[in-house]
Amino acid sequence: MLRSLRNQTQSIFFKIFLGFLVCGFALWGVGDLTGGANNKPVLSVENKEISMEEVIYELNKLRYSLPQRPSLQDTLKNGILQNVLNKFEQEILINKEADFLNLHVPLSVQTKAVRNESAFKNPLGKFSENKYFQSLNNAGLTEKKYLEMIQTEGNFKQISMPFQFNHTYDNKIVKAIIDYQNEVRDIEFEFMKYLNKKDIQQPEIKTLEEFFRNNKSPYVLPKTRDIKYIEIKPSDFHDQVKITKKQIDDKYEINKSNYITAEKREIYQIISQEKNKVDELRKLINDGTPFQTAASKIFNLSKDDISLGLLTKKELPDISAEPLFSGKKNDVIGPLKTEFGFNVYKIVNIIPKTEIKYEDIIKDIKLNLLNELSIEILYEKLDLIEDLIAEGNNLEEITRSDIFKNKIFVKQLNKVSEDSFLYSYTKNKTFFNKGEDFLKNIWMTKLNETSDIIDLKNDTYAIIQVIKENSKEMLAFEQVRQKILDKWTSNEVVNQTKAKLKKLILSKNENLKSNGTIKRNQKSLKNFSDNSLIFNIFEIDNKDINFLNTVDGVIAVKVKNRKVDDYQKNIEINNNLNLSLSKSFFNDYSNYFIKNLATKHKLVRNYNDLENFLLNTEVQ
Repeated sequence: MLRSLRNQTQSIFFKIFLGFLVCGFALWGVGDLTGGANNKPVLSVENKEISMEEVIYELNKLRYSLPQRPSLQDTLKNGILQNVLNKFEQEILINKEADFLNLHVPLSVQTKAVRNESAFKNPLGKFSENKYFQSLNNAGLTEKKYLEMIQTEGNFKQISMPFQFNHTYDNKIVKAIIDYQNEVRDIEFEFMKYLNKKDIQQPEIKTLEEFFRNNKSPYVLPKTRDIKYIEIKPSDFHDQVKITKKQIDDKYEINKSNYITAEKREIYQIISQEKNKVDELRKLINDGTPFQTAASKIFNLSKDDISLGLLTKKELPDISAEPLFSGKKNDVIGPLKTEFGFNVYKIVNIIPKTEIKYEDIIKDIKLNLLNELSIEILYEKLDLIEDLIAEGNNLEEITRSDIFKNKIFVKQLNKVSEDSFLYSYTKNKTFFNKGEDFLKNIWMTKLNETSDIIDLKNDTYAIIQVIKENSKEMLAFEQVRQKILDKWTSNEVVNQTKAKLKKLILSKNENLKSNGTIKRNQKSLKNFSDNSLIFNIFEIDNKDINFLNTVDGVIAVKVKNRKVDDYQKNIEINNNLNLSLSKSFFNDYSNYFIKNLATKHKLVRNYNDLENFLLNTEVQ
């Protein structure tokens, strides 16, 4: 069977289950990782099972193909192990279902499935037995295992056939979607700007208390922490940098080319193998015909065809560089004979060489040196700061140490939540972003202790000291009275503006002032700045007058008519949309199908022994 298949096909990698097959990791040198491990199957259904050895083998193939080469323990944390287990679950369930349905994959079907694969072809496009075995060996596969994977793929194709080639998403559904996108609405509308907050009468205390009782959720503070912290930047050590003339001179020699912009020339070029046509072109130019006109007449070339753009001397071949950069603007050079034919050039424009003044260069070099040397000092000081932290120094003691010549200020953040928000009794919560590591250290560091040095990126570092932890609390009315008043007033501005607009419309027998036609894909309505307004109008599903809140005021809208705008059918868009929807349906159904197979065939999972083994192994 193996020889027969090998001789008849050009082979294929089992793409569904081994996307990482061609990564080339045969020589791992990791040894036997399962020695002494529990041999209880990781997955099993009736007469089929997947051993721990098989799972770890596949897991190592995958992790050794990744650039970071995660440890076995890391594969548990980042989901790599689960991906491998999912692959095995699919494989064992598909093959079990194939047995249940008495399916088989004939040799002819296998050969057809692998016929178009190019991985095992030689440079002439023929199947190469040497490449075949070499590739399988590099992938850590036996030929038998490889063909078993093809068998599994064939089983999956047969089982999934009824829903893989579905016609659920036919042209009617695609048309409905495109019609939806091209909907047009005729509307009437009237707008009123929000009332001024100063015009809203102040409420009684009972009104605010009732508002608070009905809207308590915004006034619950989650568990938070108060912290102090310092930031350490290269600029903190500018005063400790000493720059010598030698350093400036050395830097200038290294980087002086960066301060010079080479001369550039805009050039037209015509190349031809026919000398007589080139001579005719040159004669026309000599007689006063513009270069571009002559190129069009003799060679039917446009400006885009002959323009080389702006080039430096180094970007041109040696044979043409010297004459083109010795000539003047509007000079015609050539014909010059090259391996490509006869070349005629025109110098269209010249951009002279530019060079920054030496005084300005020195300023720039000093600034660069200041930054570079400050970074070097910073890294030296970080070691000393780590020693101070280890000795138990707090932030104030660290900032007063000899490490810093200028004063470093200790900053404070109060009521920091685990999701990066700062809470307050008097103001709305605000988001702060100093990076994931900064937030993580706020909650990892123990109360009244100092964190390790945190890398904030861009050569900036921080140290945190946790000074207090605040429990989750429901705020009392008096604590947030001002916030409640502000919120009530904002709500009342909207409500009273809407009431005033309603009264105005009723007085005009519900006739709205303006009208217009809008498309679903347009960004705004006339001069309104609210980008969500169009979307909200298309959400209206009645013919009543609807009142919508915008950034600047309240708008009353009535939908008079709905229709589909004229559009030209695009076959490519139709086909792509149909394909996308079909793939989505197939993926959703496949996931549902595999879950049901697990129940049907009573899949037994033994992940605990595997995870315990991986957590306790020292092999990397």
